Amino acid sequence: MRLISLTFLLYWTLGGLAQQAVPIANNVGRTSWTEDQIKAVFLGERSSWPNGLAVVVVLPSSSSDSFEQVAAWAFDSDGFEYQKFWLSLVFQGRANPPVFVDTEQAVLDYVEDHPGAIGLLHDVDFPHEMRLHIQ
Repeated sequence: MRLISLTFLLYWTLGGLAQQAVPIANNVGRTSWTEDQIKAVFLGERSSWPNGLAVVVVLPSSSSDSFEQVAAWAFDSDGFEYQKFWLSLVFQGRANPPVFVDTEQAVLDYVEDHPGAIGLLHDVDFPHEMRLHIQ
């Protein structure tokens, strides 16, 4: 198994659901976040990390099994509304476009290979050695 040097892995249980949402990020310059701070990243409200790296949000495409799960967690809506929200942010120049990938494994791989990237996992196995908890 490849060693993954992620700056943080963050766990929490989704409100009322049995599934876990696991935000992962690579080299973001800080190790402790609140759930609201992480959600703000997934809503395009942060363009850079404390260490100066640009935020790169990695999202599952509409063909992914986790497309709806990520939208429900981050935006409290369905996947297509979340995509429209992001298109609006990008069109208005308020955020850089997210990177869309086809699988959760591709989210993990992209985040691993790109400092400043952040993604959300539900079903992929990942290394637990850098797990953090919400403040």
